[in-house]
Amino acid sequence: MEIRQLKTFINIVKLGNFSHAAQFLGYTQSTVTTHIQLLEKELNTLLFERFGQQITLTEDGQRLYDYAERIVKLEEDAKNALNKTNIPRGPLIVGMPESVCVYRMPPVFREYSSLYPDVILNLKYGNVNDFRILLRKNVMDIAFLLEPAVGDSDLISTLVCPEPIVLAASPDHPLARQDGVTAKDLANQTLVLVESGSYYRTMLEKSLEAAKVHVKSVMEIVQIQAIKQLVGQNSGITILPLVSVQEDLRAGRLVALPWQGQEFAINTYMVYHKDKWVTYAMRAFIKLVKERLVQ
Repeated sequence: MEIRQLKTFINIVKLGNFSHAAQFLGYTQSTVTTHIQLLEKELNTLLFERFGQQITLTEDGQRLYDYAERIVKLEEDAKNALNKTNIPRGPLIVGMPESVCVYRMPPVFREYSSLYPDVILNLKYGNVNDFRILLRKNVMDIAFLLEPAVGDSDLISTLVCPEPIVLAASPDHPLARQDGVTAKDLANQTLVLVESGSYYRTMLEKSLEAAKVHVKSVMEIVQIQAIKQLVGQNSGITILPLVSVQEDLRAGRLVALPWQGQEFAINTYMVYHKDKWVTYAMRAFIKLVKERLVQ
């Protein structure tokens, strides 16, 4: 029985299936399956019951989970107790939206990796609602959120910076020639948006709903670069953080529409769970972000 097998087992339980655990751990799904098969063979029992795409813990699986969490926690405690230096080392899992990861954080990543080469920096980007779940399950160490404010009583948050949001289109789009754009101007337009769940997308949709405006269609695209390419080809209008489109605005590939509707007051926050053991790696990362980015 190996620690990594137990960690795989724990992540499957927390994330709900093998594929999500594989993606989060950076393994192939076959590796995750092998870890569980080896555990089941060694323990001579089944750990999961499989019903189509759904899995549930068997009675033995539940008993193992209780032991596995304690074993992994003891391993972490032993490392913390025996590591008498304050040099950051070990894994650090950080989640953030793509706009923060790709367009704001790279200088911090480079400096952090240079200063602390013994830290294994594992970056995840995706839906911020998932980050909250992962923080509370102690699967993620630190997350960045794009929201007006963070009011979660179980999260410790630091305001990093305001995050201006812009409505953007191709220079050839008819709305690019207007002196002002309101929600009603978006009637029968095509929107090219990030996946549902982002706060600024939700705010735009609420503005349209309040104005009783119906758009022609919505294209939901996962990657910001793909969104910008489509919008630059005059395939629709998007709403994105300014930091992710400012180079395109300067180069004239996109234009910021003069939005006259509800202000999109969004900020970037760095958060972690209040009960989280703050490792030296976490402490050093938080310190560097505050020094380089907090305004």
